[in-house]
Amino acid sequence: MISSFCAIAMLASIHGMAAMERFVPAQAVTTEVWRLTNDPTQRHHANYHNAQCFSPDGRYICYVDETSVYLYDLHLDKAIRLDDGTGPRWAQQHNWLFYIRRGEGVMWHDADTGKTVRLSDFELDQIGGVSCDDQWVFGGATIARLPQESQGYRIAIRADATAQELTGLKGIQWMPNPVHPLVYLRYDYYQDPIREKDWGYFLLNYPSRIWFDLDGGNPRNGSPQIQRCHQSWLGNGEYHLHGGTPMAGRKWDEPFPSNLHFLAAVGCGDVSPCGRSGRWICGSSNYGPLQIADLRSGDGWDYLEGALSFIHDAADMDYSNSSALHDNDSKGSADGTKICFVSNYDLKDGPVTHLTKPLKGDRMEVESTDGFPEKGHLSLSPNEVIAYDSKTPTSFVGVRRNVFSESTANFSVGKLITSFEARCIPPELRDDVPAPYRKSNYDKTDNPLVWQRQTDVYIAVVRQPDAPFLRTIEGGIELIPGENHRETRGYRLYRNGEPVNVELLLPGTRLVLPGKGDYAAVAVEWSGLESAPSEHVSVSSGGSLGVLRDKPDDFSWTTDRWMVEGNMADGNVAGSAASIREIEHRRDGAIHREWYENGVLIRRHDLNADGKAIRRQFYADGRLVRREFHNREGEHVSTEYFDSAGYIIESIVYRNGQELDHFWYEAGMPVKHTGKGSRQAGRSGTQLNVAGRWVEQP
Repeated sequence: MISSFCAIAMLASIHGMAAMERFVPAQAVTTEVWRLTNDPTQRHHANYHNAQCFSPDGRYICYVDETSVYLYDLHLDKAIRLDDGTGPRWAQQHNWLFYIRRGEGVMWHDADTGKTVRLSDFELDQIGGVSCDDQWVFGGATIARLPQESQGYRIAIRADATAQELTGLKGIQWMPNPVHPLVYLRYDYYQDPIREKDWGYFLLNYPSRIWFDLDGGNPRNGSPQIQRCHQSWLGNGEYHLHGGTPMAGRKWDEPFPSNLHFLAAVGCGDVSPCGRSGRWICGSSNYGPLQIADLRSGDGWDYLEGALSFIHDAADMDYSNSSALHDNDSKGSADGTKICFVSNYDLKDGPVTHLTKPLKGDRMEVESTDGFPEKGHLSLSPNEVIAYDSKTPTSFVGVRRNVFSESTANFSVGKLITSFEARCIPPELRDDVPAPYRKSNYDKTDNPLVWQRQTDVYIAVVRQPDAPFLRTIEGGIELIPGENHRETRGYRLYRNGEPVNVELLLPGTRLVLPGKGDYAAVAVEWSGLESAPSEHVSVSSGGSLGVLRDKPDDFSWTTDRWMVEGNMADGNVAGSAASIREIEHRRDGAIHREWYENGVLIRRHDLNADGKAIRRQFYADGRLVRREFHNREGEHVSTEYFDSAGYIIESIVYRNGQELDHFWYEAGMPVKHTGKGSRQAGRSGTQLNVAGRWVEQP
């Protein structure tokens, strides 16, 4: 139970009257989380998983409630109610936000100047996104005959522009590539008579995503229904990302049929870009962990055990109305330092624990009952509420299953358990708000399931900003920005451990050094996050510091190191009978290792932060023939085989040492599938491509 004062403070945070809360949740070890909104009575949402909520420079986050568009200024640490509206989308390069004001059209807000103008009086139902050159806004307007579709339009970015119909293009989402002049639309044409008539033909030949040029021309199949899943663009536009197990992607300029490459040793449901460099992607599922993958090595890990965001349904009522109302929809910031997501659980104050023994009788043994009510209810995913009469420090007593909702949870050791009371709107906040999940045909407001919380917006800090690099030059020092620096507001310089500047040094500026000493610098984001210190540089005679805007041509973050028969070698010795090339990062050490025989590459390992080989590639006559992913525990996760033309001819996924899923391809076209876990194939078992149809085999 929370006090009325706390309830008022809770609601105040969404109106700019309270700074965001920063904390480490009970489920995390070191991950810091920031809560931007704290109002369980209405849904706050920061865009679908494939649509960015962070501004291009990382200063702002856009989000919505049921009627309004908000900006959260991470620099000033406050929320700003921008306007009545919905569906905000950022430009790619500018801090321009576009949103729909119902009854008036599409609005254009410049977050840097605070100016808002009407882009067009044409009222889109949804904005997909903005073209890579910040010249066009893409979106759709609903077709009455098929409400899950919309007709595509584009609007030039200038005041009072006219919407242009994209003839022949119908679908949803309308997602532009962030770098290349290309857009995809999601094609959920589920009422098409061909699907009803011939499921096998539909799978192999119908697109789940259609690619098209910025003028609406050249439509082509970007991803077929047989590879359907949640999809998005990689931050640097190189891949059209596919969620699933494992994370995968298709090259932006290779429409189907073409290779769908495994990209990481981890899988997810919703896959999202994390940073504009293309190095990271993030993923999530409704009940499982929140993940990040480093594509430099293919490694992946959980940064939170879960968003803990789900809705319990009753046996006779679907409160969740699909997962859309509680999907955590994670997506990363421009430098991949932060990931924004939503949750309908109180991640700061809601208790969590884990099952330590299989459920037996009416007693549930857990790690700890701290924070849980003396008597109450437990919540287990995906859909079970359990009552208990009392608790000890490590157990719940008088357990009764299947109250309020149907019983669908498993009780394996390690199962995550949360408090159902913490999942509900506090009673003192219920009087003046409608029940969030009451349906017109189900008005039982005494059922606690009706009062489950709606989502709030959170940010997880997943890594430090990249540190700058200091080097001595004639006349002083040069500051080179870190590898990723889109979100960097400025730099703080230190001399002998003491700060030199009060105001941050901006890119392009020059500072006269106060004298000789030991200098280092840190990068500071708009959000206030700071990098680790740069390398220390000793200056004996003063001079000046020049702050560069980007990396100069004569500087590289990596160098090559060659070895022959285990001994260091001078220069490139790839032509030796047997040699090894290690690619060394200035800060991270060895990140890639390559083996050569007589000058020909035969093997390459991409190494994670612990030096473990995650992505392993094998070559014959210099061409790639096999690629494997192994996770950080050493488990073999996947294998792909390539033909002489560079096409993947087999892709295999393993689980617990056993083959889980297996596809065969010819020139990018699936021709056979066996396995248990393929969402793409539509079912387990064996299927064959027979004359362009997907046919079940005995």
